[in-house]
Amino acid sequence: MRRFARLLLPLVLALACASQARWREPLAEARGVDAAAWAADAAWLADPAREGRGLGTAGLEAAARFLAERFAEAGLEGGAPDGGFLQSFRMPVAIAAREQRLTVGGQVLAPERDFRALLASESGHFAGEAVFAGHGISDPESGWDDYARLDARGAVLLVLDGRPSDPVFDERRGRALAQRSLKLATARRHGARAVLFVPKDEDGGFPPPSGALPTASSAGVIALALSKSGAERVARLAGTELAEWVRRADAREPLALRPRLAGAVAIARREGEVANVIARLPGSDPERAHEQVVIGAHYDHLGRGEFGSLSPAAGSEVHPGADDNASGAAGLVALARTLAAGPRPARTLVFVAFTAEEAGLIGSARYVEELAKPSEVVAASGARSEAQPSEVVGMINLDMIGRLGEAGVSAYGAETAPAFADLVRRLAERRGLAVSFVDGSHGPSDHSSFHAARIPALFFTTGVHEAYHTPLDRAEELRSEGAARVLGLAADAALALAEARERPRYAAAAPAPRPPTTPHEGGGRPWLGTVPAFGAAGPPGARIAAVIPGSPAERAGLAAGDVIVSFAGASVASLEELAALLRAQSEGSEVEIVVRRGAERIALRAVLGRRP
Repeated sequence: MRRFARLLLPLVLALACASQARWREPLAEARGVDAAAWAADAAWLADPAREGRGLGTAGLEAAARFLAERFAEAGLEGGAPDGGFLQSFRMPVAIAAREQRLTVGGQVLAPERDFRALLASESGHFAGEAVFAGHGISDPESGWDDYARLDARGAVLLVLDGRPSDPVFDERRGRALAQRSLKLATARRHGARAVLFVPKDEDGGFPPPSGALPTASSAGVIALALSKSGAERVARLAGTELAEWVRRADAREPLALRPRLAGAVAIARREGEVANVIARLPGSDPERAHEQVVIGAHYDHLGRGEFGSLSPAAGSEVHPGADDNASGAAGLVALARTLAAGPRPARTLVFVAFTAEEAGLIGSARYVEELAKPSEVVAASGARSEAQPSEVVGMINLDMIGRLGEAGVSAYGAETAPAFADLVRRLAERRGLAVSFVDGSHGPSDHSSFHAARIPALFFTTGVHEAYHTPLDRAEELRSEGAARVLGLAADAALALAEARERPRYAAAAPAPRPPTTPHEGGGRPWLGTVPAFGAAGPPGARIAAVIPGSPAERAGLAAGDVIVSFAGASVASLEELAALLRAQSEGSEVEIVVRRGAERIALRAVLGRRP
């Protein structure tokens, strides 16, 4: 009997755990969503008159007012800290090269034909004889060092784009070392004043502008890129040929160049006011009304493709962003109408249209940051008093829900609360929706900001398509009946969370194990396990928003709020540089990381893992 009990015990425990993961609450079903009204709202938001709802545009401001008005019409109250609908804040909204000049041996080169200033450039002037720095790589692991015989202090460097042809670099490592951001960090570390990138391919064209996020930080060195024709002109003025530059760089042979280069770059960064749009439907249970379920969707998009566009040939054409994410923002309004018309659930529902998602989840990060601060109640008399702190028990994110197809709806984040998967599966089955679960608690949408704060969150989407981040993402391609079905699922999930007797328990999902690296893979992608704070202002460095449980970062002692200022012996000026430095490492490497934590500088050591 004892032997049988010993055999039975693991099975009993497994069944007990499985039963706990099932959603045992009664499930209410929300009223249907008005598909026609949703389509009209989405079309208004995606109209070209909204200018693609880009940062700093009148169209984005108009969209915020539109959403606030729709929430008020639905009977919701303002949820911003001041009692209104707009949670406003300032941030960088545009970045551009205001000045770019370059002369070679006294001859003037034409901007946007012969060269272009990079938006990661430092502003300033430069002058001096050109110094050829090969591929601009200094890599102790392979022994490749283009700076070994150079004095780069104060120099104007000519650096080849791309990677050497030498087989010392495997494909993954070659790509990592070819990153411009890494080459700029290396040049800065060696004291260079300016870097001119030289194309080495034979297509003869000038690469299209690579838009930078308006929050992009300076690389700390003046940076320009030459076109093919511009580089050939510089080579002729130096008495050589461009092909000879490439040959010498691959062979690691020195090349004496003595044309005098001079120029200037001025990068203009413009700040503006943006706003999250927040509305509340107060809960009906006095004991639980301070607990909130947030339903969110971003309403910003790419404007005229200043950054993030996957259609660079479109020039300054408006990117309407109908599916991404007028569909989700209009969905918030539809859910507000539906849920406000029925009996109020026990917990408070908060509807948030986030701004600046496309620039790095900035609006949702700001919203989550404000949750930790004391809130106020504004009485009818105008008097203010401190309220009981609000607690977000769960979040539902809607991003790109307007093109439901045979694949159904994808649900991210179900792994962050034990009962989420069962809940979503049952609700989707009742609605006749096919649902697939994707592990992605730290994915590229606003649910990520909530997971970083250890708040369970679900993210519903019908997925990307060929029009994603292009001018072709238009309202006429949206499928209103499909969106209404997805919104019905979201409404049911919101009601379930708002009415449940127990709040969902956050489950920090450990990274999924990966098989060992095999020789032909050339090494796995190195992984640290930090969630970046996009758009963070302040001194140079890369600020951490959160640390993923079980990651190398957590084991090393990194914490949310730390600012990484040095990684593997190299200074870190920005998030882009940290990403480049990380990609240049290998799985299993031990690196020193220096962080700024408050007034302290702390040195930590991390053994990099493999990206799950």
